[in-house]
Amino acid sequence: MLLNSKEIIELSKISPVLVVGAKTEDFKNATVLKANIPSKSLGVVNTATGIKTPLWLFQILKGDASHQIVIEEIDSIDAYSQEKFYELLKYKTISNIDLPEDCNIIVTAKKLENVSANIACLCQIVK
Repeated sequence: MLLNSKEIIELSKISPVLVVGAKTEDFKNATVLKANIPSKSLGVVNTATGIKTPLWLFQILKGDASHQIVIEEIDSIDAYSQEKFYELLKYKTISNIDLPEDCNIIVTAKKLENVSANIACLCQIVK
């Protein structure tokens, strides 16, 4: 069953969606996280000057960025590295900070067989 981007966005309101073959551009105005984003950019860190929140998360929490998150081409990194998105996909949190209720997540991939089984099982899969 082929779905268009609007249908995929609606589906992502229920749970994260893994879309095989879609392009990030299909989801206009989304907050895009490239798969190769450093792990430190996926967590909140306590520093000497206070708590440091990743810019993308700070912008979402302030309302300055889209609550539609697209994790781009997750299969472009190895299966082990994909696990850094586990907390975000399963709990919709980063370092125990909840994303806003209306945040939804779409993950793109070119080949389903290159996606970690742990990540794929957290998502509805659309080919």
